[in-house]
Amino acid sequence: MGQDVASYFWGIDCGSTEIKVVVSDANGAILHMEKRKTLFPLMSHVQATLSGGGVVPSPFDSHGARRPGHKIVATGYGRAHIAFVDDTLTEIKAHFLGVSSQMQDVLPADQDYTIIDIGGQDSKIVIGSGAEVRHFVINRKCAAGTGAYIEELAHRLQIPLGNMSALERAHDKDLTLNSYCTVFAGQEVIRILMEGERVENLIYALYQSVVQRVFEMGAIKSPCIVFTGGVLAHHESLRLNFSKRLTAEQKALLAPHAQFCGAIGASQYARRK
Repeated sequence: MGQDVASYFWGIDCGSTEIKVVVSDANGAILHMEKRKTLFPLMSHVQATLSGGGVVPSPFDSHGARRPGHKIVATGYGRAHIAFVDDTLTEIKAHFLGVSSQMQDVLPADQDYTIIDIGGQDSKIVIGSGAEVRHFVINRKCAAGTGAYIEELAHRLQIPLGNMSALERAHDKDLTLNSYCTVFAGQEVIRILMEGERVENLIYALYQSVVQRVFEMGAIKSPCIVFTGGVLAHHESLRLNFSKRLTAEQKALLAPHAQFCGAIGASQYARRK
């Protein structure tokens, strides 16, 4: 959209739950990050998230027209529905660029590494090698193993999402949830609660279920595993449960600005183009 020389490079990660926005300068330095709930009409809420927060100018003038000097790239679940962007980028490539641009000094230079992202509607495993994506797997078969699964069961348990990790650490039983489907898992949770089970053990079972679904997507053999996305950023006990499944030779890292990795990748892509 236009041939002007850009000074601001915007990345939009339009997820099913939240809209994340990152703006970088011509050197790749992050100037501003912002997030809002994914609400509708989508276009107006995405545009509102591009406000710049008073730190950088908005890419839109008071009439809603694009200003020169801004380049915008979108990724995420809703990327195809944002009409005003200059380009779009797959979530796989966006998370890979978001991780590699932030962690180039700690990622292995001569070995593969694995990115695990738990999104609202899917979970992803990305194998990176140097400057390229070598392999990836996406699970969209059901909600199990996703943020929606965790949110639904937290709602059933009437527990704020921010309290779940602390409660899980107090579990005293290795409980297992057998249902893959969110609906049936909710019914299973109600039945187990009626039988007098502790909530702490149910949260442990929930986290174990998410971990199991991801490991069923494929073997994770890389020496370095990087966690991205809001779910893994905000559920410390879930990360710990992932780490317990790794070998002593493997190390697990939480990406900087983990929830914004997709938006950072889109912003870097805009800059590099």
